Amino acid sequence: MDCPAPINRLVTTGVPATMEHRAAAASSMTSSAAVVTECTQNFITAMDSLKLNMIAVDQVHPLLSDLATSLNKWTFLPPDFLGKVKLKEWIARLSKMGATYELTKQQARQLHFDLESSYCN
Repeated sequence: MDCPAPINRLVTTGVPATMEHRAAAASSMTSSAAVVTECTQNFITAMDSLKLNMIAVDQVHPLLSDLATSLNKWTFLPPDFLGKVKLKEWIARLSKMGATYELTKQQARQLHFDLESSYCN
């Protein structure tokens, strides 16, 4: 009988299977908690910056890019998740503008609404 995993645990590591699997589960929970925390932080930062009237493209674009990066770390979110779609649209729109361009009040308000809607869903 060839049983490499139990032999490895018995001879090499000396750790029972229950402890080995518990550590792997805790590790994945920690990393998913970190992703949730990062995503929450990026949502709040982006929404707060708009409330503080930081509406220049060179101020808003990096915040939205950071948020998109953290949202993409959530592997269980489908690619057509409304928050991701709206965010991609805003990033594409901002990429076409110059760095010194400022969002209008209506654009800033709509962006804030889209971010808040995505955050609450």
